[in-house]
Amino acid sequence: MNEKNVQDALLSSKANAAFQQAAKKVLQRARQTGTPIVIWEAGNVKEIHAEQLETTMPAMENAAPIS
Repeated sequence: MNEKNVQDALLSSKANAAFQQAAKKVLQRARQTGTPIVIWEAGNVKEIHAEQLETTMPAMENAAPIS
């Protein structure tokens, strides 16, 4: 890989880690407050409760904290 590809891969990895960390925080806050998570799916706004999301995303919920 050339240097630009390595830099792009590193940046992409960091962005993905930040997104996963933010999503985990949103899930925790929704669970604590009992509020739904609002998403955009198939051209529509949809509200999903944290419990529903946890069953479809177990890998993220069990992931180690990102520092």
